[in-house]
Amino acid sequence: MRYFRPVAISQFALLSLAALTPAAVAQTKSAANPPDLTGVYQIVPNGTVLAGGLKNAGAPADVPLLAAEKEKLKSVDVKSDPARHCQPVGPFRMMAREENKIELIPATNGTIVMLFEDLSRGVMRTIYMNRGHRTDLGPLWMGDSIGKWEGDTLVVDTNSFNDQTWLNELGAQHSDAFHLIERIRPIVGGKVLEYKVTAEDPKALVRPYTYTRYYERSKTEIQQDNCVEDGE
Repeated sequence: MRYFRPVAISQFALLSLAALTPAAVAQTKSAANPPDLTGVYQIVPNGTVLAGGLKNAGAPADVPLLAAEKEKLKSVDVKSDPARHCQPVGPFRMMAREENKIELIPATNGTIVMLFEDLSRGVMRTIYMNRGHRTDLGPLWMGDSIGKWEGDTLVVDTNSFNDQTWLNELGAQHSDAFHLIERIRPIVGGKVLEYKVTAEDPKALVRPYTYTRYYERSKTEIQQDNCVEDGE
């Protein structure tokens, strides 16, 4: 198995706050007191309709590839799919994976850790809330993820992916320009997470592509779901 290389308020401040619009003030307050996402969440099956008509939309298989990338698919052996060989598949595929279960753990060091029940294909992600992207990490299976709060939405920006992950099970490849923006927010009183991810890659995609998944809060713990080589 291969793994990724894993006070007092000044008068100026008061005047600045007074100049904010009501919407900006609301966002500032929410960011200062972000929602607690701690817990275990199970992906909602495709086709399931939640309250308000919410349901999963889009899929990694639907990414709009450039003509040259479509042509490359003809020579890709789908048997070499990293997912079939117990290798990490990257967040773009993992978060849409059927039966995916995650646990979110905000840490005291300014990070949010995302654990996956699927130990091999998902492993673990660390979202850094107190720094920008690093340039000394090199290519990574799960990329370099930094986060911030926009109101009650956790926005995660990820880059620095290696060339071992695929965009989907059809063999679509991404380039070194592959970049993800994920937006995660609690809805239905925190019982559901809405997850939206936008993939950008001007070298491989005709345009940015977004899909949506919903995760329901679970009362169970995540277990150890071990992968079997060459099996899904």
